[in-house]
Amino acid sequence: MFKLKSILFYFLLLFAVSCSSNKLYGSWEFIDIYDGEISNTDTLKNKTNNSRYGTGVLTFYQDKTFSSMGNNGIYQIENNLLKMKYNDDENITTMKISSVSKNYLLLFSMAGSPKTWFYKKVKRIENKK
Repeated sequence: MFKLKSILFYFLLLFAVSCSSNKLYGSWEFIDIYDGEISNTDTLKNKTNNSRYGTGVLTFYQDKTFSSMGNNGIYQIENNLLKMKYNDDENITTMKISSVSKNYLLLFSMAGSPKTWFYKKVKRIENKK
C-alpha cells in the first residue's frame, strides 16, 4: 500500500510541475513591477503598461528555451521556482511563480529588493485571407 501511495504521489508531483510549465508556454507582455510579493491578479487585470521600466515581451518555448528583449536562454521549473539562464550570462536568475493562468503571470524576484513582475498573455491575432 505504501509503495502505491508513493508512486501516486510521484505522478501527481510530476503532473503538477508539467502543468505549470505548460501554462508558461507562449508570449507574455510586461506590464509593471510592484514592491513585495503579489499572488493574486484580481486588482491588476485592468492595468496596462505605463511602467517607468519600459516595455517588453517574454516568450517561453516548449523546448525549455526563452527569449526576452533580444536575449535568449534556457529555463527550468523546480518546486514552483522558475530558473532562467541567459546565454550571455553565467548567473542563473531564480523567480518564484506566484501565479500563472491562461491570461496572467506573476513572477516574484526574491533577490535584492523583493518585487513582483506582472505580465499579460499576448493574444495572437490571426490574419484573415
